[in-house]
Amino acid sequence: MTAVTASHLYYIKRGRGGDWEAESLRDGVLRFGYREAPHDLCARGDWQGVWEAMKTIRGDAGAATRDVNQVRAYYEADEHSIFITFVGGILYWCRPSGPVELLDERSHRRQTAEGWRNTSVNGTLLSADRLSGRLLKVKMFRGTICDVRAGDYLLRKLSDQLSSEVAAAEEAERALMTAIVDLMRLLTWQDFELLVDLVFSTSGWRRVSQVGRTQKTVDLELILPSTAERAFVQVKSQATSAALNDYVARLAEADAYDRMFFVWHTGYIAEESSPGGLILLGPQKLSRMVLDAGLSSWLREKVS
Repeated sequence: MTAVTASHLYYIKRGRGGDWEAESLRDGVLRFGYREAPHDLCARGDWQGVWEAMKTIRGDAGAATRDVNQVRAYYEADEHSIFITFVGGILYWCRPSGPVELLDERSHRRQTAEGWRNTSVNGTLLSADRLSGRLLKVKMFRGTICDVRAGDYLLRKLSDQLSSEVAAAEEAERALMTAIVDLMRLLTWQDFELLVDLVFSTSGWRRVSQVGRTQKTVDLELILPSTAERAFVQVKSQATSAALNDYVARLAEADAYDRMFFVWHTGYIAEESSPGGLILLGPQKLSRMVLDAGLSSWLREKVS
């Protein structure tokens, strides 16, 4: 996938209180206020003349300079530039296209090359809760348009690229998850049952009862207090497709549970298959849950 590039990166607000938010996203346009800016001078690129006009209006040279910088960015940005904004906790981005239109109410509008997008080039939603504070602090800007200082970071996010530091951390995480799988396979089946119970409890589930227990297999009943959902969990050290199919058949008539889990650490079953709505937690998914629950140290101590 080609990396996203830009000659300039700008943040823009969507009018007072987001007045142009719906129109901008629906019609794929870039709206801008600054009614006082003389459109004819801006269109000609006479920025000294624009500055003088704005100084007369503002009565302050510094304010006029700040105004001209924002107006000029809007007028001169081309398809090599990127504008970003935030709507409902999501980052949107676009590339301006075509000339600036002066509307009747003396606000401005520009078309965009492909409309506003809220995903990276690979389709990852650009949710603000997964963006760095270095980028998010641009929302604190009091004016209308400003440069995006975290430009390198923004382009990496749009391109689905990782920094070297993040890439190294992900590689280390993958190695740790592989080690967790190896450690789980060293547990006794009783300790593996305890590990599964701990994983679910850190997610808010509470054990109600232990329905069945045979060597290397245990059936658990869980409840999620916040929603009163009930779950049935079968825990197996080693699993086969035949064992899974048997479990599915036995639960086909069970209607007392909102969710059903099948958990194991050894044996190959495609974890994505999820037959009959059953949630499969094999070694790969379970290792991630162990890591996220902070149980890797507990696991190491159990087998050391």
